[in-house]
Amino acid sequence: MERRFDVIVIGSGPAGYKTAKLLLEKGKRVCLVERKAFGGLCLNAGCIPKDILYQTALSLLRVRELTGKRPDLSWKEAVAGAQEKVSRLRALAEEHLRKLGLVLVRGEAELVEEKVVRVGRERLIGDYIVLACGSRPAGGGTSPEDLLTGRVTPAGRVLLRGEDASACELAFILRIFGIDVAVEVKKELLSPYPQIPESFRTKLESSLEALGVDISERGEGETIVESGNRIPDVCRQRFPFIRIRSDGFVDTDPFLETSVPGVYAVGDVVPPTGASFAYEKARVAVQNILYGKSVRFEPSKVPFVITSAYEIGFVGDPEKAVRFEHRSLSLNPKNFVNHPAGILKVGYNEDGSAVFLAVIGHGVSEIVNAFSALTGGAFSHPSYAEILEEIVPPLGERVR
Repeated sequence: MERRFDVIVIGSGPAGYKTAKLLLEKGKRVCLVERKAFGGLCLNAGCIPKDILYQTALSLLRVRELTGKRPDLSWKEAVAGAQEKVSRLRALAEEHLRKLGLVLVRGEAELVEEKVVRVGRERLIGDYIVLACGSRPAGGGTSPEDLLTGRVTPAGRVLLRGEDASACELAFILRIFGIDVAVEVKKELLSPYPQIPESFRTKLESSLEALGVDISERGEGETIVESGNRIPDVCRQRFPFIRIRSDGFVDTDPFLETSVPGVYAVGDVVPPTGASFAYEKARVAVQNILYGKSVRFEPSKVPFVITSAYEIGFVGDPEKAVRFEHRSLSLNPKNFVNHPAGILKVGYNEDGSAVFLAVIGHGVSEIVNAFSALTGGAFSHPSYAEILEEIVPPLGERVR
């Protein structure tokens, strides 16, 4: 059996979903191939269940601070409740794309010719192909996703091995649920993100330790979780025409086109990884497919937000700044009323234009996304503001 489409998208995670959605809204014939659960890592085992559990943890913490009592909600119950919401959202997302005209094909995709994808006995031919295959755990052991989905229930002390955002976020959430947590770091907490000021790292680390999280170079625990240890899920054997780098990522040009003309790569198969970057890569790839290669992927324009004992966000390029200013969030009435502790760090270039923002506090995505929008950037995920991207094009781009 053989079918033809304008675009074939491989993978239904954040990048694949948004790619398909944007193309369908432009009237394109789109086929999406998915071998696992619709929505990929972010929806099923990453950003969304994590954010649900984070908001639950914040509610528990507020109740404890107000009453001095620990609410009776177990980790297992909270995870089950989060997965119920995930299940409903997954069904809604799939139904939405089907109503737009999506053809969803279940199974393992293999690129048998430069523009031909085989799934089982079916041949799918596309004018364009978009690889959105996502990532997978690098090795054995327990992953953060195992805890967030309930595949693994914490037993005894949880040892998180890693210095990334996931380790900080999961450490806070687990600790609020009364679970004993340790974080093992080789360098320092949040070392993968040089954009974060040292004082912000110290502030977050002190807050986690005040909650009872043990942070050290050598930790111990009964449930050992490898945080941030993921690799691109793109197999050389299934995609033999695509040039893949020595680190496993797909090799693309600045427009996200691969070594094969008309084949683009988005999501976690192209660095940097993460859902916020995935959504922006999808937007860039779609623009270039629809209107010719004119939009470059610029990671510094994508906000990055970490949600832990404090929230930390940043966007822009600190290397372009020649001077920095610090401001206290307590001067803002809303922050003063709700969470007076917080700091802004803004970087300005030689012309006096703001080119970088880092902020620590609570609910900082609102600030980071506003700054990003004002300076021509994207939005973080998950956030309320990202819906605006479907309504208002980025600065310098026009709706066509």
